[in-house]
Amino acid sequence: MKTTSRSLFSSIPVIGYTAVWILLMISPAFAQQPERSAEDRAKHQTETMKTELKLTPAQETKVYAINLKYAEKMGDVRNIADTAARRKSFETLNKQKDSELKPILTADQFKSYQKMVADMRAKRQQGGQMH
Repeated sequence: MKTTSRSLFSSIPVIGYTAVWILLMISPAFAQQPERSAEDRAKHQTETMKTELKLTPAQETKVYAINLKYAEKMGDVRNIADTAARRKSFETLNKQKDSELKPILTADQFKSYQKMVADMRAKRQQGGQMH
């Protein structure tokens, strides 16, 4: 009886090659996304606030400046290793940010803003990913 030596890959059907190729191509899509820049986070926050709170152009400019300022500060806080200290720093920064936003927004807008923030926190605590 004659035995033939076949390579492992010659026995894999074409569908197998295709499946492996597809997995290799899409795997980077499932890798953790890099951290967005402070500017990107501030733009996204401002766009959301513009839509949800119906900001005027003057408000939008001021809100973006505040969002950028705090996006940069919060980026630094993310590197704090101690969880309790990091959480306390986030809370402090959020309170400072709110105090800067309050005079820019109308009373109704600020109330809506607070609800929007509370809803996002609740979603995050339930495991939802925030942008």
